[in-house]
Amino acid sequence: MGVQKPPGWYAKWRATLDFDTVKYGVGGIHPFQPDDVPPGQVGFAVASDGESRVGIGPGDWRPEWVVIGHDTACGDPVFASDEAPHPVFSAMHGEGSWEPKLVAPSIEAFAQCLRAFQAFAAGRGGPVELEENLPTPEQQAQFLTVIRSLTNDNQDALSFWAVQIELDLDAFHWPA
Repeated sequence: MGVQKPPGWYAKWRATLDFDTVKYGVGGIHPFQPDDVPPGQVGFAVASDGESRVGIGPGDWRPEWVVIGHDTACGDPVFASDEAPHPVFSAMHGEGSWEPKLVAPSIEAFAQCLRAFQAFAAGRGGPVELEENLPTPEQQAQFLTVIRSLTNDNQDALSFWAVQIELDLDAFHWPA
Protein backbone atom coordinates (compact mmCIF):
# COMPACT_ATOMS: atom_id res chain seq x y z
CA MET A 1 0.00 0.00 0.00
CA GLY A 2 1.00 3.65 -0.19
CA VAL A 3 3.47 5.29 -2.49
CA GLN A 4 5.58 2.67 -4.27
CA LYS A 5 7.55 5.18 -6.30
CA PRO A 6 7.81 8.95 -6.22
CA PRO A 7 5.21 10.76 -8.30
CA GLY A 8 6.62 11.92 -11.63
CA TRP A 9 5.82 15.56 -10.85
CA TYR A 10 7.84 15.31 -7.64
CA ALA A 11 10.93 13.77 -9.22
CA LYS A 12 10.87 16.42 -11.93
CA TRP A 13 10.43 19.22 -9.37
CA ARG A 14 13.10 17.86 -7.01
CA ALA A 15 15.63 17.83 -9.86
CA THR A 16 15.30 21.63 -9.98
CA LEU A 17 16.66 22.04 -6.42
CA ASP A 18 20.44 22.22 -6.14
CA PHE A 19 20.55 21.59 -2.38
CA ASP A 20 19.39 18.89 0.03
CA THR A 21 18.64 20.62 3.31
CA VAL A 22 18.26 24.19 4.47
CA LYS A 23 19.70 24.43 7.98
CA TYR A 24 18.93 27.30 10.31
CA GLY A 25 19.91 27.36 13.98
CA VAL A 26 18.66 24.12 15.49
CA GLY A 27 16.17 23.47 12.69
CA GLY A 28 15.64 23.53 8.98
CA ILE A 29 13.81 21.79 6.18
CA HIS A 30 14.86 18.62 4.40
CA PRO A 31 13.06 17.89 1.11
CA PHE A 32 13.42 14.22 0.21
CA GLN A 33 15.31 12.92 -2.75
CA PRO A 34 12.85 11.04 -5.01
CA ASP A 35 14.06 7.61 -3.82
CA ASP A 36 13.32 8.65 -0.22
CA VAL A 37 9.66 9.44 -0.94
CA PRO A 38 8.29 5.86 -0.73
CA PRO A 39 9.93 5.02 2.63
CA GLY A 40 9.06 8.54 3.81
CA GLN A 41 5.38 7.59 3.82
CA VAL A 42 5.88 5.17 6.72
CA GLY A 43 4.29 6.53 9.86
CA PHE A 44 1.99 8.75 7.85
CA ALA A 45 0.19 7.17 4.88
CA VAL A 46 1.22 3.67 5.93
CA ALA A 47 2.13 1.95 9.18
CA SER A 48 5.48 0.19 9.58
CA ASP A 49 3.76 -3.13 8.80
CA GLY A 50 2.51 -1.75 5.47
CA GLU A 51 -1.08 -1.24 6.64
CA SER A 52 -2.69 1.83 5.11
CA ARG A 53 -3.41 4.75 7.43
CA VAL A 54 -5.26 6.69 4.74
CA GLY A 55 -8.83 7.76 5.34
CA ILE A 56 -11.40 10.35 4.37
CA GLY A 57 -12.72 11.28 7.82
CA PRO A 58 -11.83 14.42 9.78
CA GLY A 59 -8.22 14.26 10.96
CA ASP A 60 -7.32 11.30 8.71
CA TRP A 61 -4.27 11.16 6.49
CA ARG A 62 -5.74 12.02 3.09
CA PRO A 63 -5.28 9.77 0.03
CA GLU A 64 -3.85 12.64 -2.05
CA TRP A 65 -1.09 13.56 0.43
CA VAL A 66 2.50 12.58 -0.29
CA VAL A 67 5.22 13.21 2.29
CA ILE A 68 8.03 15.04 0.49
CA GLY A 69 10.25 15.94 3.42
CA HIS A 70 10.28 17.10 7.02
CA ASP A 71 11.32 19.91 9.27
CA THR A 72 14.57 18.97 10.96
CA ALA A 73 13.79 20.42 14.40
CA CYS A 74 10.66 18.41 15.26
CA GLY A 75 10.45 15.93 12.40
CA ASP A 76 7.01 17.15 11.37
CA PRO A 77 6.15 16.02 7.85
CA VAL A 78 6.13 18.34 4.89
CA PHE A 79 3.68 16.94 2.39
CA ALA A 80 2.12 17.90 -0.90
CA SER A 81 -1.13 17.15 -2.62
CA ASP A 82 -0.78 14.75 -5.51
CA GLU A 83 -3.25 17.04 -7.31
CA ALA A 84 -1.91 20.01 -9.32
CA PRO A 85 -0.72 22.62 -8.48
CA HIS A 86 0.50 20.42 -5.60
CA PRO A 87 -0.02 22.71 -2.61
CA VAL A 88 2.41 21.97 0.22
CA PHE A 89 1.44 21.52 3.87
CA SER A 90 2.84 20.59 7.24
CA ALA A 91 1.20 19.27 10.38
CA MET A 92 2.31 18.39 13.87
CA HIS A 93 2.81 14.66 14.27
CA GLY A 94 1.77 12.78 17.39
CA GLU A 95 -1.44 14.76 17.86
CA GLY A 96 -3.84 11.89 17.10
CA SER A 97 -5.25 13.58 14.03
CA TRP A 98 -3.87 15.52 11.11
CA GLU A 99 -4.57 19.25 10.99
CA PRO A 100 -2.69 20.43 7.91
CA LYS A 101 -1.43 23.98 7.63
CA LEU A 102 -0.52 25.46 4.26
CA VAL A 103 3.20 26.00 3.68
CA ALA A 104 2.97 27.08 0.03
CA PRO A 105 0.10 27.21 -2.47
CA SER A 106 2.02 25.15 -5.05
CA ILE A 107 5.15 23.04 -5.32
CA GLU A 108 6.72 25.81 -7.41
CA ALA A 109 5.98 28.40 -4.71
CA PHE A 110 7.47 25.97 -2.17
CA ALA A 111 10.71 25.90 -4.17
CA GLN A 112 10.80 29.69 -4.17
CA CYS A 113 10.14 29.77 -0.41
CA LEU A 114 12.93 27.23 0.14
CA ARG A 115 15.34 29.34 -1.91
CA ALA A 116 14.39 32.46 0.07
CA PHE A 117 14.87 30.48 3.30
CA GLN A 118 18.24 29.21 2.06
CA ALA A 119 19.39 32.79 1.36
CA PHE A 120 18.15 33.97 4.76
CA ALA A 121 19.82 31.00 6.51
CA ALA A 122 23.24 31.59 4.90
CA GLY A 123 25.81 31.90 7.67
CA ARG A 124 23.23 30.77 10.24
CA GLY A 125 23.23 27.00 9.64
CA GLY A 126 23.81 25.97 13.25
CA PRO A 127 23.23 27.34 16.74
CA VAL A 128 26.72 28.83 17.05
CA GLU A 129 26.59 30.42 13.59
CA LEU A 130 23.14 31.82 14.33
CA GLU A 131 24.29 33.29 17.65
CA GLU A 132 27.22 34.96 15.88
CA ASN A 133 25.06 36.24 13.02
CA LEU A 134 21.64 37.04 14.43
CA PRO A 135 19.25 38.47 11.85
CA THR A 136 18.04 42.01 12.33
CA PRO A 137 14.32 42.75 12.53
CA GLU A 138 14.68 44.34 9.09
CA GLN A 139 16.14 41.11 7.67
CA GLN A 140 13.37 39.08 9.29
CA ALA A 141 10.74 41.45 7.90
CA GLN A 142 12.31 41.30 4.44
CA PHE A 143 12.22 37.49 4.47
CA LEU A 144 8.62 37.39 5.70
CA THR A 145 7.59 39.95 3.09
CA VAL A 146 8.95 37.63 0.39
CA ILE A 147 7.09 34.70 1.95
CA ARG A 148 3.87 36.74 2.10
CA SER A 149 4.18 37.46 -1.60
CA LEU A 150 4.95 33.83 -2.53
CA THR A 151 2.10 32.43 -0.42
CA ASN A 152 -0.58 34.97 -1.32
CA ASP A 153 -0.46 36.39 2.22
CA ASN A 154 -1.64 33.11 3.74
CA GLN A 155 -1.41 33.35 7.55
CA ASP A 156 -0.72 29.63 8.08
CA ALA A 157 2.14 29.75 5.60
CA LEU A 158 3.54 32.93 7.12
CA SER A 159 3.41 31.30 10.57
CA PHE A 160 5.17 28.15 9.31
CA TRP A 161 8.05 30.13 7.83
CA ALA A 162 8.27 32.39 10.90
CA VAL A 163 8.74 29.28 13.05
CA GLN A 164 11.50 28.14 10.69
CA ILE A 165 13.43 31.35 11.41
CA GLU A 166 12.74 30.94 15.14
CA LEU A 167 10.49 33.98 15.24
CA ASP A 168 7.40 34.48 17.39
CA LEU A 169 5.17 36.12 14.83
CA ASP A 170 2.67 37.28 17.46
CA ALA A 171 5.40 39.24 19.27
CA PHE A 172 7.15 40.50 16.13
CA HIS A 173 7.01 44.23 15.48
CA TRP A 174 7.32 44.96 11.79
CA PRO A 175 9.94 47.68 11.21
CA ALA A 176 8.50 50.96 9.98
